Amino acid sequence: DLSISRKKVTWGIPFPGDPEYTVYVWADALNNYITGVGYGQASSSAQQSFKKWWPADIHVMAKDIVRFHAVYWPAFLMALDVPLPKKLLVHGYILIGEGKVSKSLSNSVDPYLLADWYGVDATRYYLMRQMAITHDGNFDLKDLEERINADLANNLGNLLNRMMTLALNNNCATVKPPATLEAASITLKEQCAEMFRCYWEEMDKGHYHVALTEVFKFLSETNAYFQAQKTWTLPAQNKKLFAEVVSSICHCLYHAAVVLWPVMPTKMEELLKALGHQFKVGYDYEKELRENKWNLTFTLTKMAQPLFVKPESHVPTAEESKQEAPGAAAKPAGAEKTAGSATTSVPEIDIQDFAKVQLAVGTVVTCEPVAGSDKLYKLQVDLGPLGRRQILSGVAKHLKPEDLVNKQGVFVLNLKPRKILGTESQGMMLFASDASGA
Repeated sequence: DLSISRKKVTWGIPFPGDPEYTVYVWADALNNYITGVGYGQASSSAQQSFKKWWPADIHVMAKDIVRFHAVYWPAFLMALDVPLPKKLLVHGYILIGEGKVSKSLSNSVDPYLLADWYGVDATRYYLMRQMAITHDGNFDLKDLEERINADLANNLGNLLNRMMTLALNNNCATVKPPATLEAASITLKEQCAEMFRCYWEEMDKGHYHVALTEVFKFLSETNAYFQAQKTWTLPAQNKKLFAEVVSSICHCLYHAAVVLWPVMPTKMEELLKALGHQFKVGYDYEKELRENKWNLTFTLTKMAQPLFVKPESHVPTAEESKQEAPGAAAKPAGAEKTAGSATTSVPEIDIQDFAKVQLAVGTVVTCEPVAGSDKLYKLQVDLGPLGRRQILSGVAKHLKPEDLVNKQGVFVLNLKPRKILGTESQGMMLFASDASGA
């Protein structure tokens, strides 16, 4: 049995038949999983949507909310006679230093900055490659840059560039599959099949970091094959073997691009395009990659820009790290600004200062001008359980009294009261304006 009501929690949905109670937030929130895809709606389109999306094949969550999803949610679904999710994928926390990433600790990293600095696909790759779902994982900017450089720029990107340059410089833009393969190419083909087998098994278990490790292990083997064949000498010595080596590497890159597409879709589509192919959503790639026939023809096109490059470093220097607050993770260099913005010097406060500010939502009951001022309004504000307060606000030049009466706003509660033109103000109302000042 689970109580789905709470007493004296005023911000919840009122419980039917008893205004002193509200609906327990988890009873309300969890139902969004099914109502959001059509459950309980009469239209045929909603019913089709629900049939398509539910039950979920896999339900992803962090470890701190397992109880609600593994105990409460199944109980609700059983009561509704609705199928349960087929599998739960429960992962650990992302850590920076010794602590969990948290806004309150001021140790988070802006993902928009990471996308701007390193690209969305490269950032996604690092997170999937670095973070094991079975335990907490550490995020480290230096490690991210090293991973991009080693795996993406040097291993994958450099392999593509070297193969493409050699092939195009030797009039081998159209690459057809050879009728037979030499022993080294056969070995590489077997390694390709083994890579996909391991990748598929590990992805199915949610071990994404292991699956990606297998892919880049295979790409290292492909690079070793390129070196062992001394491919750069073959156009002059053995054109037939050169064509075989280029075809083999193209097939390896094709297989790698397909399995890496879920993590780096944009970059892998660029890679496939350079090989003369495109990614086809809904196509049975599992069947194709398991058969591993190596029977494709490739039409090579040199890319305008390298697929991946060594990233510019944004790791803070030792001096910058010393300036951080004790216990806080170092901010990435440049984190104080976003791309294209001007640098502006503003007074800074720390998180302890900000935490002292108490905010609450209140309703403006009355609004009247303050005698002797052309910009002040005197507001009577209903703050619910916190009572009623008189607050002065300097917005008379922008808003009329009727614009504010019966409207809700955000108010600072613990601002020290002060008198303005003989009238006491017991807080502050917060406003925002757009670029035009409106």
